[in-house]
Amino acid sequence: MLETHMSIESLGHLESKLQNLIDKLELTRMELEELRAANTRMEQENAELKQELGSWGERVGALLGKLDNVSEDVAVEEEPAYEA
Repeated sequence: MLETHMSIESLGHLESKLQNLIDKLELTRMELEELRAANTRMEQENAELKQELGSWGERVGALLGKLDNVSEDVAVEEEPAYEA
């Protein structure tokens, strides 16, 4: 009888430990899903930011091109006229 009681008690402990592991596994799964969703959002945001950065780079390049043109025009106007 004592052995049966010990076996039942041991099974109870084992069941409790297994339930704790199952609960932790489920929490870990839920956390993993949240992290994956966050990662997907961050990847999308990163792609959008890269696209925006590219657009800004093109704008800056265009403005620098205009500045170069203006600088060249000013330099040509400031050159002394040589008469031969």
